[in-house]
Formats: sequence, structure tokens, C-alpha cells
Amino acid sequence: MSKIDDMKNRSRQQKHVTPTQALNQNIEENNVGRNEDEKVERKRVSFDLRTDLHKELKMQSLLQERNIYILIEEALEEYLQK
Repeated sequence: MSKIDDMKNRSRQQKHVTPTQALNQNIEENNVGRNEDEKVERKRVSFDLRTDLHKELKMQSLLQERNIYILIEEALEEYLQK
């Protein structure tokens, strides 16, 4: 019985991480920003977006392991520089 108890105790001591937590941790690590010293002020905005664009944006966010708002900021910056 002690061997079984040891195995149960080891599994209880292991850190359980859900897939969502793992994705969020990776995204936070990759979203350090342009400069760590530079603090960017942001404004929360609300707008309607076509569902197909939103789905594609979510997929790109997952594939690149970056937040959606960073992808949007970069696309807007590129568009506004034209």
C-alpha cells in the first residue's frame, strides 16, 4: 500500500496546468512589448468586426502565441504609415 500512497502523493504534489493556463503563460512571455522600459498607455475600445475576420484573428493569435490586441495594433500601425 505504501507504494500506491507514494504515487498518489507525488501526483497530488505535481502542478496541474490546464491548456488555457499554458497558452496564457506562453502568450504573456511572448508579449513583453517593444521595449521593456517603454510603458504603453492603452485605451479600451469597442467595435463590431465580421465574424470571419475575428476567427482568423483568433487563429493567428494562437499560432503566433501573441495577444489579439498586439496583432491589431501592428496592423493599424502598418496601415497608418502608408
